[in-house]
Amino acid sequence: MIKVTSDRSRKLVIAEMSGFLDAADVDRFNADKEAAVTAMGLGSGDYVILINTEGCVIQSQEVVAAFTRVVLDTRFKSKKLAVVRHDNLTRLQTRRILSVRDDAEIFASVEEAEAWLFDVGQQRRVA
Repeated sequence: MIKVTSDRSRKLVIAEMSGFLDAADVDRFNADKEAAVTAMGLGSGDYVILINTEGCVIQSQEVVAAFTRVVLDTRFKSKKLAVVRHDNLTRLQTRRILSVRDDAEIFASVEEAEAWLFDVGQQRRVA
């Protein structure tokens, strides 16, 4: 399941992901993200995105490929993309997806991710 919300005051799109996803979930995520950006009156490069994947499990290669495609080829690209990820195995999948972008990082907490997204102090990414 993926739930997309936004915070207009911070030009932030938030995605909460949980469970085992399929390619259709990834397509819905991209559509919901684009709708959130449009609803805020923003365009490509005008917003940041926080994806909380704490509730996700290891995903199929089809889903990994679908997310990689969305990260690479989206109508509304974010300025920065932060992912919150705890589990080591799923962190490897996340790192693989994000390797196609220079402005994407993985964090252990929402607080660390937000600090990086909004340039509050020096935050390091999770290895």
